[in-house]
Amino acid sequence: MLIFNKMKDKIKNFIKKSLLFFGSAFKIKNIIIFESHTDYSDNSRSFYEYLIKNDYNKKYKIYWFVDDALKFKNKKTKNVEFITMWHHGTKRTPLQWIKYFWIAKNAKYLIFSNRNLPKINKKTKTVCINHGIPIKNVKGKHTFSTDVDYRVDSSKFCAELVVDQQGFKRNCIIIVGNPRNDVLFTKTNVKEKMQIFAKFDKIILWLPTFRNSAELKRSDSSFKFPLGLPIIYDQKSLKDINSYLKTRNIGLVLKLHPAQDLSVFKANSLSNIIIIDDQYLINHDTELTELYKITDALITDYSSVYVDYLLTDKPIGFTQDDFKQYTLGFSVPNINDYMPGEKIINLNDLKTFIDHIDKNIDNYKAERKKINKLFNEFNDNKSSERLAKKLKL
Repeated sequence: MLIFNKMKDKIKNFIKKSLLFFGSAFKIKNIIIFESHTDYSDNSRSFYEYLIKNDYNKKYKIYWFVDDALKFKNKKTKNVEFITMWHHGTKRTPLQWIKYFWIAKNAKYLIFSNRNLPKINKKTKTVCINHGIPIKNVKGKHTFSTDVDYRVDSSKFCAELVVDQQGFKRNCIIIVGNPRNDVLFTKTNVKEKMQIFAKFDKIILWLPTFRNSAELKRSDSSFKFPLGLPIIYDQKSLKDINSYLKTRNIGLVLKLHPAQDLSVFKANSLSNIIIIDDQYLINHDTELTELYKITDALITDYSSVYVDYLLTDKPIGFTQDDFKQYTLGFSVPNINDYMPGEKIINLNDLKTFIDHIDKNIDNYKAERKKINKLFNEFNDNKSSERLAKKLKL
């Protein structure tokens, strides 16, 4: 197996060098390629929308490489094209590889957040715009090309984490802030787009990370979650929490991680628990970060979404029922020192957190402020602008 893997790596390197050799003969044009997973999301989407708003598509031809271009028929914009570039999410067919080569050979910038976009031309600049900070220990789990020209981050502390965890070179990291967070400091009509939430007095957003992923063939916890959800292990508990929320007129918006295996998750129609996914957000023309503006608190666990939510200065609860069984581990020692919020171990803890939100009890405000400074050097809506200037667009 070891000999086979070495041979496989040699073949990959040979193909990569051959592509660069032939591809570099082509002229660089004003072409920008975007990628994100899930499609049209996160920093990639936010930076792209900044470029469109500021007419950069008059200068650049922009391509979006997605899983299904048909879903974006209503996104037609001058000099922008959505192209189906992956087969079943991660692999390319031979035809897609040819299409990739033909477009990428002239690209000035490849901007990706999840899946590597390999260079075809040495003169092309690659930008890892990121989809989160490695709070979890992901060494060897999620690696990027060694020839990335730029990696976008939000602070020096975050930069050190990605150097350690993902192998980026320190000199490629540009600290400009995350474009996805610009919306937190910008007036938007998210309340109008999300009228479904208007009936609640308060809203709690729950964003659990995945434990088991069929797509990634990973299991990061030995703890068993019958519903694929922390803390709530059966339908009876789900209905119990729904009733608890209903008596306080609080809505719980649950968005499961796109990589989570959802085959075991079943939820009946519940009055105060709303389940959404990425397609729901696309259909409502809403970015996930926009939801931070209209929610009153966040529940998460080991996901770095809380790093962004710190910018709102709203309460955060961290579920840790599988803390000892979480096999992946963490990128920093004493992870709880970096989690400024209530720790939720069981159903009663969850109810206590709901009560505190209902009664405006917030015991972690000072700690959140301290940790926010560590993770976020910018608290404004200029991250996309800073990135555009850094790339000299």
